[in-house]
Amino acid sequence: MPAPERTARGAARRAALVTAAADLVDADGPAAVSHRAVAAGAGVPLAATTYYFRDLDDLVAAGVELGCRREQETAAAGLADLPHRRRSAAATAGLVVDTVLTPQRTTDAQLYAYYERWLASGRHPAARPALQAARERLDALLAALLDRCGHPGVPVGPLVALLDGTVLSALVEGGGQGRARATAAVADLLDQRKRRLREPSRG
Repeated sequence: MPAPERTARGAARRAALVTAAADLVDADGPAAVSHRAVAAGAGVPLAATTYYFRDLDDLVAAGVELGCRREQETAAAGLADLPHRRRSAAATAGLVVDTVLTPQRTTDAQLYAYYERWLASGRHPAARPALQAARERLDALLAALLDRCGHPGVPVGPLVALLDGTVLSALVEGGGQGRARATAAVADLLDQRKRRLREPSRG
């Protein structure tokens, strides 16, 4: 049986590697993750990456999972502190975009890195379960946020698809307008839904 000191040291070293991988994924996307870059970021010998992880896919998956989880935990904490009151479509849309993209992602490069993370399931199948779980948590966060802002019952799937598609289209065009366009598109969707709900039913 391993000594407690060695077990604790090993757990700390593995956690440092996962954190380094998550930081690389967040900054530059999964393609930035390499054994050498992660070891350097964690401040451990290169051999540690192959000791604690089966292969590069396993390391990427761990980094993706941590990156998603820590962002969503921050979003959940912010949601818990958000007063429950009706907000305008524009104000709600801003909160939706912040929940999906985080307030820190403002440049095209940062947004590219975010979407490359979600595409990781194609190149790194080991990351797929973590991404699926992250998407479920994101949908739950958005449903709770919309309810808290006075927009209950908004279908979250189409809303996220609209947001993602708008940002990706803006990235292709360039100019750093991804967040602004996504906020406008989500606000328009919420406004249209509100108008439809107010229209008298036609029998």
